[in-house]
Amino acid sequence: MPGPIRSRAEKFLTSVDWAALQEFAASKQNGIACRLLPDIGLGYNHMVRIIEFADGSRWVARLKLPPLAKHNASDHALDTREICEFNTMSILRQRTSIPIPKINAFEPRSDCIVGAPFMLMDCLEGNVGIDLGMTIPPKNKQEFLRGLAKIHVQLSMVQLPKIGTIASMDPDGTCQQGPIPGLGGPFNTATEYFRAWAAQAKFSMSNDQLRAASGEHADEIVPSVSSFPESVGRLASRLSVRDHGPFPLCHGDFGHNNTVVDDDYQILGVIDWESAFAGPWEIFGDFPLSFSTVPPPMDVPWNYNKDGSPKDAELAQKFADQREYVAAVKREENRLGHVHHLSEALEDSRRQQLATTMRLFQNRKVGWYSRVIDNLGTDN
Repeated sequence: MPGPIRSRAEKFLTSVDWAALQEFAASKQNGIACRLLPDIGLGYNHMVRIIEFADGSRWVARLKLPPLAKHNASDHALDTREICEFNTMSILRQRTSIPIPKINAFEPRSDCIVGAPFMLMDCLEGNVGIDLGMTIPPKNKQEFLRGLAKIHVQLSMVQLPKIGTIASMDPDGTCQQGPIPGLGGPFNTATEYFRAWAAQAKFSMSNDQLRAASGEHADEIVPSVSSFPESVGRLASRLSVRDHGPFPLCHGDFGHNNTVVDDDYQILGVIDWESAFAGPWEIFGDFPLSFSTVPPPMDVPWNYNKDGSPKDAELAQKFADQREYVAAVKREENRLGHVHHLSEALEDSRRQQLATTMRLFQNRKVGWYSRVIDNLGTDN
């Protein structure tokens, strides 16, 4: 029996009016005939098809899949998320040189003629980084790392007055901000954001499941996990060194999993901006997923020597990559004459580790969360 992801994909494939999608695409390309290529890309939230026109040009059709589980959000809220992504991509194409696919058409409504929200974009002739493997080849790593750093710095230069999504854009180019899905807002301060996160955060694992996953350390880990959101809320007013705006634009899932690269890992584009929002500098200063690690205070202690150095060579290399990434960010900030807010956030290890820990909490990573809080100390 197929699993829920495959079942959803099969049902979705038959529910979409693909002929209507082709007809719509042709109308946006001066009536040039087109066809859908047979390959189908499938992610957690989207199905992707390639549209090839008679003149040889290609577009990507990215269609929004329905939620796997019943969702508390209304259809309007889900449509709004697509609109915010469109606005984010539009403003980044206007204000930066970050390689982002051109949007040729956009339909956020589920009840459209195609039968699902969709976006038609220029096709980038490359590979999504994660499809080439979870490990970046050593010969390509430094160049790829520098490319990510340049994009991260450019994002740091797109700043908004509040913490929240880009709900709409005015004719003069200014933005109206909206709530972050599942969190609320927009927020005027980082303190408000951290308090809202603490109030909404859920570790999506039952107590029995958590105890089983924690093994012999369950008596330590279970209360450590359960108390983490409360601790974040209690310390909210002390977690950010820049409590008031402007705030940088966070991708929400930044790393090689959402970059399109060529065979040499030169970055051709950054994709999937649906989780983007302007956020606290500490959240923005999380390392790209390509170089992210479990914060040492949260990790199992036997992964480290007595002096705190990692025992595993692969883990040691990731920490070396992080140091090189910070250096690359600094070089780019200096080259552009930009403030060093991003590199400072990355170098503030205690707050940076907290941002990573908050992300891991939402991803159900088992670990010693209270130790990350303890590591913040009393002077923050």
